[in-house]
Amino acid sequence: MRTGVLYWVLLIIAVSTLISGLIQLINPSFVLGIVSAEQTATARHFFGIVGMFMALFGGMLLQTLMGAGQSGIVILWSGAQKLGASAAVGIGVLNHIFSGQALAVAGFDFLSGLLIFAYLWKTSAAR
Repeated sequence: MRTGVLYWVLLIIAVSTLISGLIQLINPSFVLGIVSAEQTATARHFFGIVGMFMALFGGMLLQTLMGAGQSGIVILWSGAQKLGASAAVGIGVLNHIFSGQALAVAGFDFLSGLLIFAYLWKTSAAR
């Protein structure tokens, strides 16, 4: 299924996850500043690691969506990553690690996860 709005939205989500992950990997201080989090060496190191995984999952989802045979397993785990990231950021806000601005990130990830699962359900139902 390479047509329809949902497919194109997921492509945009994959690209934005890849790019934002690379930015966070290369310059974690930039992202930590946006969410008003501590700027310690430990925080920068771990945010860089999170950025690496974001880039990997974004790239994997992008390649799967654009590939000849779409893997439901990759799409499933990409959706799980988005929902997990949403929960982790939300918990970080509740624990006053991140500012309330980070809820926009959590909301984007939550919506992305729901859209990824909707796409998986829709493509599975079409088979």
